[in-house]
Amino acid sequence: MALTATDLFNDATTREIGGVGPDQVNLIVSDLIGVQQMLSAADPQINNLTDLHTHVIINQLNEEIATVENATSPSGTLILGTDLGQYVGRAINDIHRDIIDIAQGDPGVQANFNPTPLPDLNTPAAPFHDNAAQTTFITQWIQDSNHLGQMATTIENNGFQGDIAGLVQQIQTFENNANAFDQSQGGLWSARFWNEFRSDGTTGTAANALIEGLQTHNAGEVNAAAEQLAANSADVASNNVMADGGSYANVVAAAQATAVTANPSTPPTTAPSDPATPPATTPSDPATPPSTAPSAGSPEPGGTGAGDGGNHLVADLIALLQGGGQNSVSAVIADLAALAHAAGVQNNNGLASLLGDLQTAATPAASAGATAQDSANVPPAAVDAGATGSGVDVGAHHFGDMAHHFHHMWG
Repeated sequence: MALTATDLFNDATTREIGGVGPDQVNLIVSDLIGVQQMLSAADPQINNLTDLHTHVIINQLNEEIATVENATSPSGTLILGTDLGQYVGRAINDIHRDIIDIAQGDPGVQANFNPTPLPDLNTPAAPFHDNAAQTTFITQWIQDSNHLGQMATTIENNGFQGDIAGLVQQIQTFENNANAFDQSQGGLWSARFWNEFRSDGTTGTAANALIEGLQTHNAGEVNAAAEQLAANSADVASNNVMADGGSYANVVAAAQATAVTANPSTPPTTAPSDPATPPATTPSDPATPPSTAPSAGSPEPGGTGAGDGGNHLVADLIALLQGGGQNSVSAVIADLAALAHAAGVQNNNGLASLLGDLQTAATPAASAGATAQDSANVPPAAVDAGATGSGVDVGAHHFGDMAHHFHHMWG
């Protein structure tokens, strides 16, 4: 009877428990390559979360294979560009256990791959105490993991209308920054977390699935990738503590609760920032998160413009009140004018007065909102009841002056 992927992986488990000596390296690698090939043949396309979990396993096997191949190499040998130092064995252990946990947590994966669980550790792994640079990086990475998935889901929910190319660029930046930061850390940090952060780990696999789903209009793949990125951020948060000893729980809660939606007609304003203390090849400021306020402007070719009246008025108003800037002002005015025209209202004095009041009221709001966003470099925190100055209330007294014009428009 032919061996299955499960049989091969269980054999590798037994050999690794016995110790990865020089005589075992080739046998373990052979087992793991066999598992990888069988899973790749059984699940070639990502259409749902089970498929994505399978591909996370396939890609993490790249890391485990490379680590086993170098298990007996001198300390300091780079493995996939990372210096694990004395922690090569720890990396093998963490990747192998994570693969088992992924399979055991998804009955769909178990249909093709059901490895035998390992006994629990005698002493549970303590959360890693991050330094200041790692705290900055993880905080931003948690936010990006959730917000980029939300933006992709918004585009998917709008029939894949939007600036897909712009969002893809942001996702690629996010993936590359996470990989570069992990490589720069090395040692115990990478041994414990490279299967979470690297391009061939969970972050990279889910990010690439998000990109592929957006480009091929595969809703199942987009939804699975967004869910996996959010779950991965929560998992990492539970296994790390901040430099001051605090928990990342509030960061995760805020990232998941703060709705970030990409305007279906326009791209988000900026790409996610680079990690703290990146390698010399990675430019930009690690502490700067992406601007998550949607912007309004020119429509994507083939899509619908911001001036298409009721179809975009709500989205453009939200963008304006979140600090969208002068483009948002123009978009809202165009929406209202289109609605008036569709209703047969001519450009009379009432309409002109309403639009003029909107221009007066919104311009300081947009300006102040943009200043607040740019100076703080943080996304709008809608869930923070104590937050100040998002730009929404600036100039709000002008909006009351508009109301008396409506009866002139529609009368």
